[in-house]
Amino acid sequence: MNILSRHLSKDQITAIHLYIQREAREVDRAFHFFRQGEGTSEKVIQALQHYQNADGGFGHALEPDSRLLDSSVLNTTIALQFLVQLPIDGHHPMIKQTFDYLTKQFDDINGRWSNVPVTINHVPRAPWWNVNEETGETGFENTPGNPAAEILGYFHFYRDQTSSDLIEKVETSVMKRWDEIEEWDMHEVQCYYRLAQLTDQEEIRMRILSKMSLHLHDIFALSKDQWSSYGLQPLALINQTTSFLYKELEDVVEENAYWYAEQLSKEGCFEPTWEWGQYPLEWKQAKKEWSSYLTVTACHPFKI
Repeated sequence: MNILSRHLSKDQITAIHLYIQREAREVDRAFHFFRQGEGTSEKVIQALQHYQNADGGFGHALEPDSRLLDSSVLNTTIALQFLVQLPIDGHHPMIKQTFDYLTKQFDDINGRWSNVPVTINHVPRAPWWNVNEETGETGFENTPGNPAAEILGYFHFYRDQTSSDLIEKVETSVMKRWDEIEEWDMHEVQCYYRLAQLTDQEEIRMRILSKMSLHLHDIFALSKDQWSSYGLQPLALINQTTSFLYKELEDVVEENAYWYAEQLSKEGCFEPTWEWGQYPLEWKQAKKEWSSYLTVTACHPFKI
């Protein structure tokens, strides 16, 4: 059961539905109706087609902080978050094209993926997506589990779409990184949690969850006074009563859900808590798109 839904009033739920119908992006709206049982998975795929490029990757600001039309690994993982929840298998053309793109983007020398290409420097974007023109790096290279751990999850989920050699190579580096982590980055942790949700390898799932269980106070913002600032709120990962780690953090997750419900705007949406501090016109549009995505994903947590 969606934990947040237990803390929303009837008026709030009505406001959310009206907001999604009137203001949400087409892809978010289609996904909402699909999860509601009022729309088809094909409508979601049709909406995603507007973001997919000829190389098989996704761009066009599917992830609103990057306004690049060209494909990026970042945008492609967002697309897969939608696709993996649809009743389609790995032989679907969109999945096959997506995996072809990800395979080609893998940096075999360094054993990782870059979230965004250097061409992002030429378009409006959040400052954390700036790429060093000389090194091609963003700084996320220090936390390579983002996005490699999440991508490994998709490789496991659609195992027959990727070579076993590549899966083995990525699996080795991703789990080596996991065992070495001592300082916790919220985005990297989210990628590993996604891997735990997606993997068909119980040993990998348990390695991830066991270590997380030992470091809950380091990973999550567990007190109410932290939730208005930057940090990983429990509800961001543990959003259903069947979620991994719910039993360990049940009381604080329920409190977090109650608090988050209070943050719903009068328009019926959840707004981003961050800003770019640059490109004000483009940020205004990105904020609207983030509100759409955040609202729909809050109402319909990741479910496979």
